[in-house]
Amino acid sequence: MTDVSAERRQQAKTAAANAAVAANDTAVVLGIAGVVVAGAGVASGVGSLAGVGIGATLAVGSFAAWLVGNRYQRIANDPPRDDFDQVTESFARLLEDAVPAEEPHATVHRLAANQVLLCDALAAMLMSLERFDGAVMAGDADAANRQAEAVHLNAQTAADLQDTITALAGTVNQLWLDNQDNLAWNDATLEQVQQLHGEAAGDPFQAVMAGVEDLTDNNPFSSVDSSEDPVLLATEIPSQPQAIVGDQYVAELAGLSETLRELAV
Repeated sequence: MTDVSAERRQQAKTAAANAAVAANDTAVVLGIAGVVVAGAGVASGVGSLAGVGIGATLAVGSFAAWLVGNRYQRIANDPPRDDFDQVTESFARLLEDAVPAEEPHATVHRLAANQVLLCDALAAMLMSLERFDGAVMAGDADAANRQAEAVHLNAQTAADLQDTITALAGTVNQLWLDNQDNLAWNDATLEQVQQLHGEAAGDPFQAVMAGVEDLTDNNPFSSVDSSEDPVLLATEIPSQPQAIVGDQYVAELAGLSETLRELAV
């Protein structure tokens, strides 16, 4: 029999609430970085972290970070569900053929796409947890066991994806540092950031979404309120960061991965 650890679950809820804040902060920084990188295209050489395409993909990464934060917040507030006769497991994957051939665009694309995959795994894990609660409340031991097995699979998938994102973040952050001479953070305006954010919701977003398959929800943004997007709520440009995928976000992912791997036993 598989069961959900109450202790680890509480730890996961607390960690998820903290990760939600860090994810939203990262979404804002990625949105600004998109404008800065797009504007650096003319002055930079081949292989640099520069250009409109890479900037737009960073903006898509901003969307994805916000969605990840939304999923973490829901994990922190998970009511029981009564549809525990259904099982949801995330087997979504990245399509290598859809990844841009050139670096560093390929790495930036992977960062955005893997956050979309993480959103899928977190959503599936959350549904499984809520259905587990519903089955336990209904006294259905078989359903509770099956939902606990789904929690285990989805939590392991989420933890693996968080580890992948952490590794990609290290590469993107190093690219950011290596290209500082061509990146004019202080020249970016909030109007430019929000304009690119809107434009990135079109073809750049579709390009990233076309690179993943077998999502449990093919329209993950339908469940969020765009008025809560932290980039659209921003009122000023923060000071230039050393890392565009923040240290706090990376640390929260690492800590949460450890907890998720022990969530269902």
